[in-house]
Amino acid sequence: MTEHIVHFHCQIDQSTSERFRDSCLQAIEEGASSLLLNLSTTGGSTNFGFTLYTFLKSLPVPLCAINAGNIESMGIILFLAANRRITTPHSRFLIHPMNWYFSQNSVDHQRLREYLSSLDNDLARYVKIYEIETAAAETQLDIFKCLSAEEKVIAAHESLAYGIAHEVRQPVFAGDLKHWKISGA
Repeated sequence: MTEHIVHFHCQIDQSTSERFRDSCLQAIEEGASSLLLNLSTTGGSTNFGFTLYTFLKSLPVPLCAINAGNIESMGIILFLAANRRITTPHSRFLIHPMNWYFSQNSVDHQRLREYLSSLDNDLARYVKIYEIETAAAETQLDIFKCLSAEEKVIAAHESLAYGIAHEVRQPVFAGDLKHWKISGA
């Protein structure tokens, strides 16, 4: 079994998502029979976060995700795509209310309704994915409340009860593994 490590320590945007996708596919083309996703992200685009989740779920190899520091916002959706999820002892997770950035100077009622509908749909998609991936949790988190009203910071050891992570430990990478690095620049 050949495991490759993909390091993703940046925002989720179009550029980083494309490089992440390409690195995962290249690793599989080069013989990876499993992928270790070493993650630390403040989140980013909901569009690209949901796309990466679906992409990762479609891969034909087992995935293990590691929270290497902070997994925030849409990064949690990325993290939850893995079959096995590890969080390091001093890491954390942050879930906070969703927001929308306006790129236009002027909007009309129709455009505002469209933005609201999109934001509501993103909220519903996030809640559904979270509920599916943490269904076996011993403690159910009111994820809708966290995404719409009140943020929640979750320490590494707390993430086990919420079903976000399966294990708390400090991984040590074997020296002979192939590494793929994604940066925000």
